[in-house]
Amino acid sequence: MERSNLIIKPSAPFLRWAGSKRQIIPILSEYWKPTFTRYVEPFAGSASLFFHLLPPKALLADINRELILTYRQVKTNHTCVIKELKKLKNNKEQYLKLRSTDPDNLSYSRQAARFIFLNRFCFNGLYRTNRQGHFNVPYGDGRNKKIPTVQQFKYYSKLLKNVAFLSADFEQTLQKVRRGDFVYMDPPYTVKNRKIFNEYSSISFDNKKIEKLRDWLIVLNRKNISFLVSYAESDEAKFLSKGFKTRKVAVKRNIAGFANNRRIDKEVLIFN
Repeated sequence: MERSNLIIKPSAPFLRWAGSKRQIIPILSEYWKPTFTRYVEPFAGSASLFFHLLPPKALLADINRELILTYRQVKTNHTCVIKELKKLKNNKEQYLKLRSTDPDNLSYSRQAARFIFLNRFCFNGLYRTNRQGHFNVPYGDGRNKKIPTVQQFKYYSKLLKNVAFLSADFEQTLQKVRRGDFVYMDPPYTVKNRKIFNEYSSISFDNKKIEKLRDWLIVLNRKNISFLVSYAESDEAKFLSKGFKTRKVAVKRNIAGFANNRRIDKEVLIFN
C-alpha cells in the first residue's frame, strides 16, 4: 500500500467524513471549558472537535457499529490494524473487493482495517449504506489520499487512551450523561424530509428523531448539563432551538458531493 510521510496535525482526525465540522472547529471550540469533567459526543463520526480539544476524558458514541469498533481497535490493537492495512493496495479492484466483503466474517482488526481503507479511498468521505445496511459508496480518486503512518496510529492510540466508546443511538448515549459533562451533537440533517447529505445508514434520522432530540435538549437543560448542537439553518433548526441560545455561522457545502461545486450556507449553533 502507498504510504505517506506526511505528519498529521494533532487536531486532524484519521477518518474522512462528509459533513464534518472541521471548517468551523475554532468557533465550536469556544464552547468548551477546562472545568468540564468529560466530553460527550453521541454522533461521533470523525470526531473532529474531540481531536481538536483533546479533552482529558471523553465518551464517543455512534449508531455505526463498524465506526465504534474501528475506534476501539485503534485504541487497543493498532499494531494489528496496521499489519492488515499494509496488505492492501490503493486501487479500484482492491476497493471493490473489500467493499463486497462481509465485515462480520473478519477479525476485529481486519474489520477496522477494512473500515479505514474504504473511508480513506471512497468518494468524498461519504458513509452511505443500502437498505440491507451494506456500505455502497463508489471508489473515489485515491491518488491524493493516504493511510496514516505507523507513527501516526501510535499517536492516535495514545489520544484515545482515556476515551470510552459506545455503539448506540443518541438516546441511549444521552442517558449516560451527568452534570459536569459537555455534550456536543452534530446529528444527520433532515431538512423538510430531505437529506442534505446522502443517507448515513439504513436507519433514517427522521422528524420523529428530531422531536426526540428536542425533548432531550430540554432534559439536559433541566439537569444543568451543557450542550452544543450544530444543525443546518432550517425549520428543524428553529424547532430544536426554541427557548435556547443560538448563533449562526457561514459554512461551505458541497453540491452533489463535488468540491468544485460549493455554496455558502448557514449553520445554526444551539446551546444553553
